[in-house]
Amino acid sequence: MIHVRLNGKLLEAKTGETILQLAQRNGYEIPNLCYHPALKADGACRLCLVEVKSTNPQKPNSLTTACTLTVKDGMEILLDTPEVSKHRNTVLEMLMALVPDSPVLTEMAEKYGLKEVRLAHGDEVCVKCGLCVRICDEVVGAKALAMEGRGTETRFNPPFNEPPERCVGCTACSFVCPVQCIPVKRTSDTVTIWGRAFDCLRCERCGRPLDLTGEHMDLMMTRSPYLKPAELKVCDVCSRKEVMGTMQRVVEGQVTLERVGK
Repeated sequence: MIHVRLNGKLLEAKTGETILQLAQRNGYEIPNLCYHPALKADGACRLCLVEVKSTNPQKPNSLTTACTLTVKDGMEILLDTPEVSKHRNTVLEMLMALVPDSPVLTEMAEKYGLKEVRLAHGDEVCVKCGLCVRICDEVVGAKALAMEGRGTETRFNPPFNEPPERCVGCTACSFVCPVQCIPVKRTSDTVTIWGRAFDCLRCERCGRPLDLTGEHMDLMMTRSPYLKPAELKVCDVCSRKEVMGTMQRVVEGQVTLERVGK
C-alpha cells in the first residue's frame, strides 16, 4: 500500500500511478497540454510542474513534471508553491508568445495569474505537444503524420506537408489536440482533414451515416483479428436496439445467456 501527501493531505496511491493521475483521481487540478490517458506521458509541455519535498534536509525540494513521475511511499507533493507558479508561468508565457491567439492558453493564463507576455509574439497555432503524431502512430496505427524540425521550428504535419496517403480519416489527431488547431470539416456523408476527403460508411441496417470511414475500418481489421466488418457497420441506434431485443428475449425465456452471441 502506497501513501503520499498531496498538499498536506494523506492519500492512498495505486502502484505505478503518476502524480498527475493521483491528483486527477482525487479531484486536484494540475494544468497540462500534452498528457492524454491513452498515451504514455512524455512531459513535453512542462506545464504540469509540481514540487516534491526532499527527504534530505541538506538538499532543496525538486521540481518535476507530474505526468512522468511515479509516486513512491512517503512522498510529499506540493502543487501551487511560489516556485511552481514562477516556473509554470514562464513556460506558459513562452507558449502564449508562440501561439498568442489561442483561447485555451488565454484562459489558462488568466487562471494561473500570468499578467503579461513580455516576449515577441509569433503567429503559430500549434503548441508543439506532439499528441497528434503520437495518437496517429501509437493508437490508430496509421503513421500518417511526422515531426519535423527542432525547438520552436518543430512542425507536426503530414510528410512534405501534402495530403497524407496513410491518413484514414479517423480525426483522432484533431480530437486530442489541446488547442483545437487541426480543422475538420464534416457533412452527413464525408469528413475532410489534412486536405483529404473521406466517405463515411453507412449503417447496413438503417442507412444512417457512421463516424467511420472505409479506410479506417480496413486499418482496424488489419490490426485486430477479432473485429468483424458486420459489427463495425452498425450504428449506435441499431446496436442498442439489438441489445435491448436480445435482453427481452432472455427475460421472456426465448433464449439463454449461454446462447447469446452464438
